Amino acid sequence: MRIPGVVLLPLLGLLVGVRVACGTVLVLYPDAPAPYQQAFAQIVAGIARTAPGPLQTLALTAEWEPTHVRRWLDARRDPATALVLLGQRALQAYPADWAERPVLVGGINALPGQTPWPGISLIVDPERFVHTLREGLPAITTVVVIHHAEDQVWLQRVEQAAASRGLRVEPLAVADAESAVRQITQVLARIDPRTTALWFSRQTLSLNTELIFPFVLEETWNRRIVAFSDTVAHTQRGLLFALYPDYGGVGEELGERLRDAARPAAGLRYTRAARLALNIRTARHLGLTLPPALLDRAGPVFPAP
Repeated sequence: MRIPGVVLLPLLGLLVGVRVACGTVLVLYPDAPAPYQQAFAQIVAGIARTAPGPLQTLALTAEWEPTHVRRWLDARRDPATALVLLGQRALQAYPADWAERPVLVGGINALPGQTPWPGISLIVDPERFVHTLREGLPAITTVVVIHHAEDQVWLQRVEQAAASRGLRVEPLAVADAESAVRQITQVLARIDPRTTALWFSRQTLSLNTELIFPFVLEETWNRRIVAFSDTVAHTQRGLLFALYPDYGGVGEELGERLRDAARPAAGLRYTRAARLALNIRTARHLGLTLPPALLDRAGPVFPAP
């Protein structure tokens, strides 16, 4: 069995971080294939930019052993050491009794309350979606939120963010592909496309991408309805926009949380570090004139220029 070694990402040599009395920040992350490897590298680099101490990293290969992780952690039991767990493999590798140090989690698609540790989720804060919608499409007054039936915690945040900006929410809970198509069909038949948008959350279109997405794309295109999601591929194929995590920014948020106190406040938070993908052809088809500020921060833009 190969013992996973300490892997210092090349970029970290340029991003030393501020060395203060808090001590070293240990980071466990998966040795993953591309493109996940690049995403984790960006998160680690972001942590290095804002963390209150220097970083040491351990890449967990597919053959990691709990004893190896324990040995690596035990050799670094500085009283002021903090630990960051990135990805599910790191959460599985963490010895639960190594609890006398601050622990943060990141690099996971989890909702608040779904992990026992504080940290930053890869799920973009719904407030960022609401802000983007209000900035770019002020005529929209109602948003139909198609969400997975299990994501009630996420929906509560959506409703809170929408209420603060005068946006009406119509939640639509789905649990399987067939009922999703049926319920979306009913919604499409009654909404006003001039004032209503469709928001597809995680785990909705992916219930059956090949069944639901072509149907949604055709119907929203023909009826000139604004639709958006959290997946760049959906925007590339024709939805108006998507917000997705800025991995470097997620890392910076994790580093900032380490600065909050010796032990960061409890709770997993949504990331506010988001990138905007925008489909210009869809915007033209919908007859939208988007503000320059929104266009300036969009990237990627489809179709590619």
